[in-house]
Amino acid sequence: MIGMETLRELKRLGDQSAEMAVESLAEMTSMEVVMEVSAVNLTEIEQIPATIGITEDAMIGLFVRFTGELPGSVLTLLSIPSAQKLADIMLAGMGDEPTEGEVLSEMQQSAVEEIGNIITSSFIDVWANEFTTALTQTPPAFVCDYVPSIIDAALARASEKGDFAVVFNSAIHITDHDINCHILVLPDPDKMQMMFDSME
Repeated sequence: MIGMETLRELKRLGDQSAEMAVESLAEMTSMEVVMEVSAVNLTEIEQIPATIGITEDAMIGLFVRFTGELPGSVLTLLSIPSAQKLADIMLAGMGDEPTEGEVLSEMQQSAVEEIGNIITSSFIDVWANEFTTALTQTPPAFVCDYVPSIIDAALARASEKGDFAVVFNSAIHITDHDINCHILVLPDPDKMQMMFDSME
């Protein structure tokens, strides 16, 4: 479906998105932030867990829907320890602890959702600039589950279900904390090929 030139262009968009996210995260945390996109792949939906090396552990998913001339969705996946680290950084130790049976407290979840919003907004803004179109996004929806269930829930929220996702493997370094995350961009299927054609 796509060639090496398109993958290089997608990697460039991922790098630009990471730069935007770094600026916002550094401003919010007053810490040194580095974010790198190590790889980008076009992956069949059912192959996503294998592509990003997901274990059997539950993860945090943050889902954002965007609409406009190039509609689609962004799904950010974080391990639970990474989400907890991000919450601690955002709250600077002022947040409450989760109660028994909870993964994150309400304050911690809100902090993680805000970071997810920053990351996904960066990707959506770069997407919109690249294709010269206006895109509107929804607030992030939070879920903690196993990856196949998170992906199923994300697809259930999409207006059209495609077969492929663009997967950006990312790493965020905030001072002494290393956080891995995976950003999945799922353009609506009827627009995906048009987008790739414009990159060739």
